Formats: sequence, C-alpha cells, structure tokens
Amino acid sequence: MNNMAAAYPDLIQLFSCTDTGTFISLLGGDVIINGNINAEEVKQFLLFLKPESVFSSAENLTALFGEGSFEAVNAVMRKDCPFGGNNMFSYGFSSKEAYDLLKDGGFSLPEYENFATDYCLRKNKGLIKVFGKKDVCIAITVEDEGYRLLSGIVSKRKGLGGSLLLAATGGEKSVLAVCRDELLEFYKKYGFEPLYKAGYWRKHN
Repeated sequence: MNNMAAAYPDLIQLFSCTDTGTFISLLGGDVIINGNINAEEVKQFLLFLKPESVFSSAENLTALFGEGSFEAVNAVMRKDCPFGGNNMFSYGFSSKEAYDLLKDGGFSLPEYENFATDYCLRKNKGLIKVFGKKDVCIAITVEDEGYRLLSGIVSKRKGLGGSLLLAATGGEKSVLAVCRDELLEFYKKYGFEPLYKAGYWRKHN
C-alpha cells in the first residue's frame, strides 16, 4: 500500500476501519484488505467500491465471498537476507522484455500498455528493482522503507531460480512473497517461512 501510494498519490484511495484497525486500498479497480475485518461491514463497502479484484487473507476472503471463490496462495517471509553481492543478474530490462518473460512464466498481467506505464513509472521512482538475465530469467521486487515484496520471479533455465531469488531478496530488508502451494517448498528451501494463507478474488471468477 505504501509503495502504491508513493507511485500514485493522486489516484489511490485509502480507507481505515477504526473498530478493527483494518486498512483497505483501492487503485484501478484492485482492492487490498490488510487486517481482520467485520465481514458484514466490509461486504457493504465493497458493494460501493465495485472492485475488479481483492487481495487479502484467505480467512477474510472466505467471509466475504465464500469458500472456494478465490485463488488461494501462501504469504511467506524471509527475515535473514544476507547480500551476496552477485551482479550476474544486473541486466536492464525494457518494459517489453520484462512483460514477455513474466507472461511466459504464467503471470496474470494487464494489457502491455498498462503494464509498461506502471513499470516505467515505478522503476524511474526507485519503487521497484529488477533482476535477471536477458531472455532467460527475471525477478521484480516492490520496495518500501521497511520491507521488500517479491512481486514476480521467472526462470526459463533450470538451476537459475534459486540464485536469482537470493540475488533479488538479498539486503537489509525482510522480504515478503506470495506463492501457490506447489512452490511453497521452493521458498522454504531458501529461508522463507509461511505467515498465513491468502488469496486473490477476481470479479470474473
């Protein structure tokens, strides 16, 4: 939320629920809900917002939309992130090169024009960092003062994924990520610990 607010201060809408301490953000039809919720209250609020997608804990999404109505993922964190100093993943990706690699890796992305606008804006402001090798692998992190979020990682060459992950997450900040169940063991192997079950609800589900 902090990163999005820094990127789009005039477009993002932020709301808080004083009784539960919940924070809700809305940007371009996408909602993030952070914290425990009063389900009936938030249901009515979402009817007003009319979101295209909602990211939150699985517990919140189940209360809002019902069991099985969203794509389940795992929220994980790596607290100890020593910097390896490896510069083999320092290629400067254009927005099109980044888009094509992420698309090939199975990520659900917006139209290229929208992706390129966001990618270039955040990159120029230092709000994302990009790691990888041309046509082979890429990792993108979303930067905040206290944390780093691994936004996406793709490797088309076997054996590079782990090295790329360590290069992208190395530094002083704790790193957050979300992953599907089949990738959970991969993240555990490199020091990530499960935090909670989360998920994405999408309007077309």
